[in-house]
Amino acid sequence: MSNQTNGSADDSLYKKITDLREEISRLKAVKANKIDEFRKLKQRKIEKIEKYKNIYSQIDTVRKEFNDKLEKIKELKSRKEILMNSLQEMRKEFEEFKSAMKKTEGLDAIAIEKRIQNLEWRIQTSSLSLEDEKKIIQKIAELEKKLAEARKAVKLKEKGAEEKAEFLAKRIELSAVRQQLASLFGELTQKRNLLNSLKEERDKVRSEVTELNKQLDDLRKQIEEINNQIKVKNEELGKAVQEQKNMRNQKNKRNSQEIVERKKKVAEEKLKAGQRLSFEELLILYGEDGNSNGKDNNNLR
Repeated sequence: MSNQTNGSADDSLYKKITDLREEISRLKAVKANKIDEFRKLKQRKIEKIEKYKNIYSQIDTVRKEFNDKLEKIKELKSRKEILMNSLQEMRKEFEEFKSAMKKTEGLDAIAIEKRIQNLEWRIQTSSLSLEDEKKIIQKIAELEKKLAEARKAVKLKEKGAEEKAEFLAKRIELSAVRQQLASLFGELTQKRNLLNSLKEERDKVRSEVTELNKQLDDLRKQIEEINNQIKVKNEELGKAVQEQKNMRNQKNKRNSQEIVERKKKVAEEKLKAGQRLSFEELLILYGEDGNSNGKDNNNLR
C-alpha cells in the first residue's frame, strides 16, 4: 500500500515538474514574441521620430520663406504708398501748372522783350514830354512783368515735360509693384497652406509617437509580468525538483534499510543454525544499527 502511495506521489510530482517546465517554456516563447514585438515597435518609433524631425525642419524652412515674403510685401506696400503719395503730389503740381499756363497763354517772351527794347529806344531817341515818358516807363514796367511771367511759363513748361516723364516712370513702377504684390500674395497663400499641411502632418506623427510610447510601455509591463511569472514558476520547479530528490533519497534509504533487514534476518538464522558468518554479516549483526555509512549500505545490496 505504501509503495502504491509513493508511486502515486512520484507520478503526481513528475507530472507537476513536467507541467511546470512546459509552462516555463511556453512563457519564455511568449516573452520572446513580446520582445520581438517590442523591438519592432521601437524601430517604428525611431522612424517616426526621424520623420518628425524632417517635418519640423521643413516647417522651419517654409516658415522662414513665409516670413521673408511677408517682409518683402511690407517693403513693397511701403514703396507703393510712397509712389501713390508722390503721384498725388505730382497731380496737384500738374493742376497748378495748367492754371499757370492758362494765365500766360498767348504771351511771347521774345515779342515782349522786343517791344520793351523799342520803348526804351524811343525814350532814348525821342523828345518826349514828362507825361509821355512816364506812360512809356509804366508800360515798360507792365511789359517786364509780363516778360517775367512768360519766362516763368517757359520754365514751367520745361519742368512740366520733365515731371511728366517722371510721372509716367512712377506709374510704371507702381504697376510693377502692384503685380509683384499680387504674385507675392499668391505665393504667401501657397506657403501658408503648405505650412498648415506640414503642421497637421507633424501633429499626426507626434500622436503616432505618443501611441507607440503607450504600446511600448504596455509591452514593457507585459514582459515584466511574464518575467515575474517565469520567476515564480522557476521557484515552484526548484521546490518540486528538490522534493522529488528528497523523495528519491528517502526511497533509496528505505530500500537500503529493507535490504539490511533481510540480510540481518538471514545472518541471525545462520547464527542460530551454527553456520559460519561472513564479515559483512557480522558487521550487519553487530555494527551500529547495522548501517555504518551509506557506502556500506550500498555494498550490502
